[in-house]
Amino acid sequence: MAGTQRGRRAATVGAALGLIAAAGLGLTRFFNADGPEVVGQLASHFAFPLAYMSPYLLTLIVARVQSAAVRGGLLLAVGVLSLAASFSSFSLITMALLPATFVIWFAAVRSLTAADRKLATGAPAALAGLLIAATIGFAFFALFGVQDAQPKCWVLVHDTDGGSRWESTPNVGGPMSLSPGPMTGNSQGHCVSDVVTNLEAAMSTGILAFALLIALGAARLLPRSEH
Repeated sequence: MAGTQRGRRAATVGAALGLIAAAGLGLTRFFNADGPEVVGQLASHFAFPLAYMSPYLLTLIVARVQSAAVRGGLLLAVGVLSLAASFSSFSLITMALLPATFVIWFAAVRSLTAADRKLATGAPAALAGLLIAATIGFAFFALFGVQDAQPKCWVLVHDTDGGSRWESTPNVGGPMSLSPGPMTGNSQGHCVSDVVTNLEAAMSTGILAFALLIALGAARLLPRSEH
């Protein structure tokens, strides 16, 4: 019985590393956003870190699976999802997720070495895990790719009484050279290449919730042993 528990602790450690890194990514995005971007994309500042946390929430669910072969196969698939998330940004900041990826794969190997039917049980579990991973991958797509890119600009206008306010203005530059247009006085401009809409954030969160609930339900229904 003790052997079948092999890999569960490593999976939990990998999940914790991933959740910490994903939360850091969300906080970095939030604090790097300018005033109008924070207010205008509140929903996205919730959906963005949740999307990056999802592989590691899934890892916590998989760690509960009693069958070592099933757990190992599922962890292999979750590791693939974590690897994809690690290289999902051109800035490579998401590579902070790589340590979690390697620990999850280590947990997968540990689980499979304790299994009696590695191939017969682990391979179908890995395929099922890849289907769940693909569903979560679609949640990433929903966050950024469902609607056309919507460049948006704001100008910080200073009033004569000392106050200031952000005003939305169209992007007058091209898609590769965003610009809020000419500004006067001490005005400041800020542009983003795409605005995550409330609809995109809601779709992404809904897909993630569906995938994680399916995984949680399946984990409860799986047999407790290899036999």
